[in-house]
Amino acid sequence: MLPRPDLPAGPGSRRALAVVSVHASPLSPLGAGENGGMNLSIRRLCAGLADRGVPSDVFIRRDDPQAPAEELIAGGSRLVRLSAGPPEPLPKETVLGHLPAFTSALLAHAESERREYRLVHSHYWLSGWVARRAVQRWQVPWVHSFHTLARTKAAVGLPEDPVRAEVEAVLALKADRLVAGSSAEERDLARLYGAGAEKVCVVPLGVDMEDFAPRSTAAVRARLGLQGDRVILYVGRLERLKGADTLIEAVAELLRRPGFDGVRVLMVGGDSGDGLRQADHPDGERGRLEAMAAERGLLGRLDFLGPVAHAELADLYALADVCVVPSRTESFGLVALEAQASGTPVVAAAVGGLLDIVEDGVTGYLVEARDPVAYADRLAALLDDAALRRAMGDSARERAARLTWARSVDRLQALYDCVETPDPAHLLESCGCL
Repeated sequence: MLPRPDLPAGPGSRRALAVVSVHASPLSPLGAGENGGMNLSIRRLCAGLADRGVPSDVFIRRDDPQAPAEELIAGGSRLVRLSAGPPEPLPKETVLGHLPAFTSALLAHAESERREYRLVHSHYWLSGWVARRAVQRWQVPWVHSFHTLARTKAAVGLPEDPVRAEVEAVLALKADRLVAGSSAEERDLARLYGAGAEKVCVVPLGVDMEDFAPRSTAAVRARLGLQGDRVILYVGRLERLKGADTLIEAVAELLRRPGFDGVRVLMVGGDSGDGLRQADHPDGERGRLEAMAAERGLLGRLDFLGPVAHAELADLYALADVCVVPSRTESFGLVALEAQASGTPVVAAAVGGLLDIVEDGVTGYLVEARDPVAYADRLAALLDDAALRRAMGDSARERAARLTWARSVDRLQALYDCVETPDPAHLLESCGCL
């Protein structure tokens, strides 16, 4: 058993945080299956908090019988795997039935160590179901992050999930504080779930400006056979939510115009569970998108690279002439932020957290609605003008520098301190939500 991440007593570090992330491990490789910004954010935030003397235990469901019971995320932060259901990957919709067992395992683990937590921070609605019961037992404050919202998805035409939406409504009412990734998510929590402004604090995700930075990409271009090509990059899970089909339609429109023969599109990412279920194609969302590309004569122009390790994405962001984020909705938009940190302009949907990240006409373009012609127009403007790409890329990197992981940790640490203080006015002023 690893040492418990207890640190010397002091303001904000008397006891560890209990972080509940039932289905998303902060140590899982990014880009595969459901793994993405949520996994990364938990890892980076817990590591950053530990550096500042705020320890944590992160609880996930065991999905691999060979994985250790505990691992270190960072000094002062440990990952704890709890048995609940079969020790194998499960679709998210089946995890719900194992939440009672997960809750019992969580409570038993804390009792076995005589562990007293400072507060509980749950991530995603499945974890919120668990956290509500844990805080009732432990009588500690509760902070919840949704990451995505069922009613927001339904509002843009994605399949409704009434059970999830109802659970989210209860979580929005019962949690002591809600963390939103963007001002758009804050508005949706108010509009769709009735969350009061006094309860919601916006904590944007961050980016490492050294990991994602302009660099020489000649070797990567040569390896991928891209010499002389102008490159459009897509990074994200393959599912309807992410809007890759809009990009394919836009590229087909672009290539019908003269002067764009030397354009290649790199598609990075694999099918998520939702992608497999919602694609209405035997080969999932990737199969559906490949069929779309073939029908539009894009084979040879569009390359599906599959999941790519997060550490390797920096080269792809840097070599791209433009990164496209055509999501139907985004609670934050980490891909857009990482691309901008790399000095690459972004063409993105004018939705959700992307409105906070992309400055229209300065760091790239925001496109209203899912209009392939509008996307093609913006792509053509950037691909045709190297000076414009450089200017927007420079501005993009400057804007990204405002959203670092250190800033995210600062804000989250302040929120934790606030939620423990009984004076409501002090809470809001201290965590900067006003």
